[in-house]
Amino acid sequence: MSITRRLVRVLAPFGSTRRVLRGPAKGMHFIVEPGIGLSYALGTEAAAPRFFGSRIRRGSTVYDVGANKGQMSLIFAALVGPSGRVIAFEPAPIEYASLQRNLEVNGLGHVRAVRLAASESQGELAFAYASERPTEGKLLGLETSYPAAGSDRITVRSIPLDEMLAEEPAPDMIKIDVEGAAAAVLRGARRIIDEASPGIYVELHGPEEQAGIRDELIVRGYVAETLGGERILDPAAGWHSPLWCYRPGDSILVDN
Repeated sequence: MSITRRLVRVLAPFGSTRRVLRGPAKGMHFIVEPGIGLSYALGTEAAAPRFFGSRIRRGSTVYDVGANKGQMSLIFAALVGPSGRVIAFEPAPIEYASLQRNLEVNGLGHVRAVRLAASESQGELAFAYASERPTEGKLLGLETSYPAAGSDRITVRSIPLDEMLAEEPAPDMIKIDVEGAAAAVLRGARRIIDEASPGIYVELHGPEEQAGIRDELIVRGYVAETLGGERILDPAAGWHSPLWCYRPGDSILVDN
């Protein structure tokens, strides 16, 4: 282990509780684990993208699809405030437990964690998970260009996002980072997309997801842009990730 890594472990040992010092989640607490450590506390751009600060207003509802340990859920919770709502979807049991701990340590009653994978159908699905790569868990059989070599196979429960409308408000924004399953997530959210027109932030991992943006969003009148504002007419024609997708005039493109 390098001197720098040893110093980091001294300052932020695994299992300790630390406070976010900068960025949208400033003041939030989190449990230090692989994938959420000192850089998160410092509010680096990678850990706490300020992009969302001008696109999520207080009182909004955000669906965090692929919440992992709650890295983005804490940011969303701060931005929407107690009058808002965050639904955090995480199917992997170890990451879900971490997510719950990070919500509990902050007393975030307006954030709900659900141990489900968002997909196009409800049931049980095969999921690849490796504890040494906790951010790379993925549903098997999707985005085969993005392999999950060396992972264990577990079974997770799945739900279409549209089914959440029976008990939760429609989202104003959906964040999707699901290691290749974004197209399936969108297919399971057609009612939400058609009726609520949420802004959708997507981390891409391969051609199936690129095609999903085109076939499920662009054809429904959505616009896809890079975070820098470059319009992407065909997300499948070149590599651009992440993408911010919205239906002009309908999404929450307002300053906080």
